[in-house]
Amino acid sequence: MTGGEAVIRSLADHDVSVVFGIPGIHNLAVYEALCGAPGIRLIGARHEQGASFMADGYARAGGRAGVCLCTSGPAVLNAAPGLGTALSDSSPILCVASQIPSAGIGQNKGYLHECRDQLACLRPVTKWCARADTVAEIPGIMREAFAQMLSGRRGPVAVEIPCDIMDAADEVEPVEPAVSMRAEPQPEQVQQAVDLLATARRPVIWAGGGVISSDAADELLAFAEQLQAPVFTTVLGKGAIAGDHPLCAGSTIQHPAARDYVIGCDVMVAVGTRFNEDESSEWSVRLPDSLVHIDIDPAEINRNYPCTAGVVGDARQCLRQLTAKLAPVGRQSGGPDRIAETARLRLAILEDCRELAPEGVELVETIQAALPRDTVLVNDLAVGAYWCRRLLEQYEPRSNVYPWGFCTLGFGVPAAIGAKLAQPLRPTVLLSGDGGFQFNLQELAVAVQFDVPIVIVLFNDSGYGVLERQQQMRYGRSLGADLQNPDFVALAAAYGIEGCRVDSIAALGPAIGEAIESGQIRLIELPMRLPPQVMDSATRAMFLAGLNDSEQ
Repeated sequence: MTGGEAVIRSLADHDVSVVFGIPGIHNLAVYEALCGAPGIRLIGARHEQGASFMADGYARAGGRAGVCLCTSGPAVLNAAPGLGTALSDSSPILCVASQIPSAGIGQNKGYLHECRDQLACLRPVTKWCARADTVAEIPGIMREAFAQMLSGRRGPVAVEIPCDIMDAADEVEPVEPAVSMRAEPQPEQVQQAVDLLATARRPVIWAGGGVISSDAADELLAFAEQLQAPVFTTVLGKGAIAGDHPLCAGSTIQHPAARDYVIGCDVMVAVGTRFNEDESSEWSVRLPDSLVHIDIDPAEINRNYPCTAGVVGDARQCLRQLTAKLAPVGRQSGGPDRIAETARLRLAILEDCRELAPEGVELVETIQAALPRDTVLVNDLAVGAYWCRRLLEQYEPRSNVYPWGFCTLGFGVPAAIGAKLAQPLRPTVLLSGDGGFQFNLQELAVAVQFDVPIVIVLFNDSGYGVLERQQQMRYGRSLGADLQNPDFVALAAAYGIEGCRVDSIAALGPAIGEAIESGQIRLIELPMRLPPQVMDSATRAMFLAGLNDSEQ
């Protein structure tokens, strides 16, 4: 078979059913092979960055590998932001990229689409990358790519193939597809954690995206209920426990009331979180004296917070074993009513936010009421999304798609398309700002062409409002943050999309509900600016800055 056919056969062997990409002169052999692969659907993007974000949204919402196809040189570099976003947030996507002819690699002879060291460009934004130098090597390298992508801490991988190898034909030996194995924790690490937890009177849990990646929501719930421990989640961990569960403390650990509560606990179990800068308010959030840190990546243990007991392994396996070992041991009786504590804490945080920024809370409550329980919420970087990332309840795993660590503007539209393709029966709603929306609005054509019914809520403040606010706070003036915007409703109509403009937060809820009910692609514009919050308390300011002002 040809090199292109070997690529597509490898994708089919790994149960890939959707790929995203754009054909180019160097990867046409892959597209020719796709014509003979009826089990794989091609979603043609309008830009390679869009293709990589679509693959990411597909992976996050669906829990399976997202695949993007790129030609050489500029196409690969266009996809790099999507790969970097996936690396930061542990999302499993595979980029298959072509390369100039084998004989020209590294020669700097001036080939079309030549990049001086394309593979080196991929290394900083991937977990693993490699080149196939012969047709016969392709199945083995593709298998290794899947193994690397899905093992340990998940992440993006890339395979580049010179165009002459894409076109060439050779005998190809089939290989068994990669199988992802769950990493089991060491028994002594589990026992050390059990010994800490068996005597804990006020345990608390902080659940991150690793719980989602390992499909460990059921295990987290059983563990939390056995311990009667409130569960905070990170942004990437939203949906790991239902937002209305009595033990769900929300994604508000940065709030001063939550900080005080956490300090009053005697043991924290942090599972599947890296304690990144923004989540921990630059590592200023103080944790209990005893910390059990569960993570699949041993490099994360003790990286940002020293732990009392580190447990390395798959989150599902670790939580199962901890729950099983704690069951016969029990826990100290006569402790506080943690459910009542959790309810009081959540109410205090909500009312504090309402007092300080009533419009922000009104926005969250309006969107909350409009969204069906199983909605997949996709976020770009916008003030409305910042409020929702902390205060909006989400109820199922893989319901929150957010470019968290890399904070990549323009993620929203393509990621929403990928998410809807992965979860076609669930409503998909995008929260975007006018600035980020225009990074990749061309992908609206993809939603129309392939009938992907997403609902876009567009917050229009005629600028990069967050950055303008930061400039004003730091320097007393701003530059480069104002935008001359088009008529977004008319622009949507040009793509064949029905749009509307609402003039208040109160009108937003009915518009979202009607758009979801229609089952069509819809755009809803809210032309308003949420006012900046100015607080006397530095800690309150820090929390609300995390909601509104922290993104670049």
